[in-house]
Formats: sequence, structure tokens, C-alpha cells
Amino acid sequence: MAQIVQVPPVTAGDRPRWSVVIPVHNCADYLAQALPEVLAQLAGRDDAEIIVADDASTDDPGRVVERLGGGKVVFSPNPTHLGAIGTFNRCLELSRGELVHLLHGDDGVLPGFYAGMERALAGSDAVAAVCRVQDIDGDNELLYVTKSYRNGTGIWPDALDAFAVSNRVRAPGIVVRRAAYERIGGYRTDLPHAADWDMWTRLAASGPIMFVDEVLALYRRHGSSDTSVRVQTGENVRERVTAIGVVSGYLPAERRPRTTRKALAYAVVFAGRTALNQARAGNWAAAGHQAREAARCALMLPRGIRA
Repeated sequence: MAQIVQVPPVTAGDRPRWSVVIPVHNCADYLAQALPEVLAQLAGRDDAEIIVADDASTDDPGRVVERLGGGKVVFSPNPTHLGAIGTFNRCLELSRGELVHLLHGDDGVLPGFYAGMERALAGSDAVAAVCRVQDIDGDNELLYVTKSYRNGTGIWPDALDAFAVSNRVRAPGIVVRRAAYERIGGYRTDLPHAADWDMWTRLAASGPIMFVDEVLALYRRHGSSDTSVRVQTGENVRERVTAIGVVSGYLPAERRPRTTRKALAYAVVFAGRTALNQARAGNWAAAGHQAREAARCALMLPRGIRA
């Protein structure tokens, strides 16, 4: 059964234009890198709120906020350790803005992010806007730039089908209307590592998605990230398979069988590519787990997954 928390409504009179809510857990150094650019873009506006939600960190992100926030950033510790998804849902509860940017503390934005995303959403009925993103490593070295899913900024016509096959969204590169969160609910608590994928697909099922054909955000890949840890055991692929069964349920029934097979085929490619990368890095145990999960997905292809 879906475990989706409700996002409490905010009255129109209480809404600023922007809410930037930054969940953090033991990433104070990265937070110190991310905050200055957020402040540079929004600190001068009286219609924006910036909140750092701390999930029981031991590296004192409050001191970073005090040192860099200039009185413009609210530091809000969780009442208890909530974990990633619990903290994301608390971030949505804390937000009051018309536009919500959930910016993980180890990610970042590039100059022009907030103006570009606001401009893209203006005058449209899109529930969210997604931009292109730079993947970087722990030392800020460029790894990859996400591709264009359409030529130029505009409505992403096949976003729902694309999202049901794989997670095409980097978390720092999406801005969501809070009204959409209020309508569809928060992050599912029964998908602890694929709740973001589920969220983007639910959003695409609820209304149009705007694609912003500009590189405006930074997504950090580093060895201590949750994703990197799960690669070592193959859990990343196993939950991917579970999530495929969930997100395909947001499609019309006649499109589900073909889409789940496409999603499984992509999972085979994804796990196989990850196995190869792990082998090249000398991580033989992780490579073996990824290869086994690729084979398991391949065996599932003829029958697909029932939503």
C-alpha cells in the first residue's frame, strides 16, 4: 500500500514566491559551498525564504548557517533523526512558497538558476520545471552534463513515459509548485531510495512538466553518498525494479506492459554499465553484484512487471 504523507496547505496570503529548503546530514562543508550562490541569487528578494533542515548532523551545519547566512537563512533542526525521506517530507511541510526548490545540502545551483526556472514557469500551467544539470565529484570536478530532452525550453511532451522508464531528473534541477505537492502528497516512505523517482513520475501524471534547456544546477557524486553505498550490494538495482512496478501504475493501463519492459531493459543496461565501471575501478565485489542484478532483470524481461 502506498505510504504518501499529506503536505499541509498554506493560505495564499502566507506564500512568498520562493522556498529554498535544504536538507542536510553530515555535509556541512558542501553546504558551505552551496549557500553563497543561493544567497547571491535570492538574499536581496523579500519574496523568498531559505531554510536549512538538519537531520541530526554531527558536523555543525548550524555554524555554517550562522557564518554565511547573514540573517537570511533559517536553521531548523529535525526534532529527531528522521532519515532522508522523513527529512524531505519535513522540508515540504516547512516550505510556504509558491515555488519550492528542495536542494540537497551536497548539491548546488549555478548562476541564473532561480531567475531561469521562474521565467520558464511564468504564465504556464506546468506543475514543475526541470533543467539540465552538471554532475560533479567530491572535489568539484565535472563528470557529466545531462542531455537536452527537447530543443529549447518548453513543455516536455512525453515526460510521463520518460519518467516511467527511468529517473531522468537530478534532484537539484527541479522546481515544483507547492500547490502540486499539496495535491499529490509528499514523498513515499515505502521507497526509501527511489522516492524521488516516484515523486517526479507522480508529478508528471498530475500535469505538464516544463523542460528548461539550460545547465543551471550541480549534482554531486561522491563515495559517501547513499547511492554509492547501495551500489556495493546491488540494492540500487533491486529497488529500481520495485520502483518500476510502482511508477508504471501512473500510466494508462494500455501503456504499462510495454513501458515496464522498456524500464527493465534500461535496468539491464544501467546495471551492466555500473558493473563495468566498478570493475574498471577495481571494485570487484560491487561489479559482481551489479552484473548479477543485470542478469536478473534480463530474465524478467519477457514477462515484465505488473503494476
